[in-house]
Amino acid sequence: MNRTALITGAAIRIGNVIARTLARAGWNVVVHAHRSVTEADALCADLAAGGARAWRVTGDLADDGGPAAVFEAGIACAGQIDALINNAAVFERQPLASATAADFERLWRINTLAPILLTQRLAAHVTARKACGSAVNLLDQRLSRASAGALPYMLSKSALETFTLSAALEYAPDLRVNAVAPGAVLPPPAQSGTKEPAGAFPLGTRPAAEHVAAAVRFLLDAESVTGQVLFVDGGQHLTS
Repeated sequence: MNRTALITGAAIRIGNVIARTLARAGWNVVVHAHRSVTEADALCADLAAGGARAWRVTGDLADDGGPAAVFEAGIACAGQIDALINNAAVFERQPLASATAADFERLWRINTLAPILLTQRLAAHVTARKACGSAVNLLDQRLSRASAGALPYMLSKSALETFTLSAALEYAPDLRVNAVAPGAVLPPPAQSGTKEPAGAFPLGTRPAAEHVAAAVRFLLDAESVTGQVLFVDGGQHLTS
């Protein structure tokens, strides 16, 4: 197998775990980072030590031309891109009453527009190669119900969900487009006490980043699956 995945925001947190999971499964990995360059270089070194091929690319996905530059940098490093994991995102809690046009624009550009533009690039790339590719977008399990206090963020993720379904239809059969909707994977840094701050999980436990990465890997390999949103949240999207 000689397949390469570009993962945005892969230096830390869930993106880091996704990169390690795919590398162990035999994927080459292009690690994108904006500010976490030191961490990205360390990740690439770890992956290479384990026998994988890995490259680091940098770029601000919010900039005009940023997504295109990141994709082309990945091509320059790896020669080809077969899969895209749109993991990079910005989350902010903000009351609707104080949200400005600039707030909506900032989150839209990173959380929605960048994945759209990167997916367009991947679709053109695999079609030109007469190959098939796969894109996986990272959403949020809170999309399953009304949520207050972070509307610019939630709208950006809701739009990405709509894009996932429409792009899956438009880009078939050359490109499969799916999504993973994680729940409360990473606990707050200052968590204290015994009460779970994310509330109850029907499955009894908080999901882990490794579970999200396993879902991404499944969707990359599931050749008959497109236009799906896979919730990895311990069942919380089923509750009110």
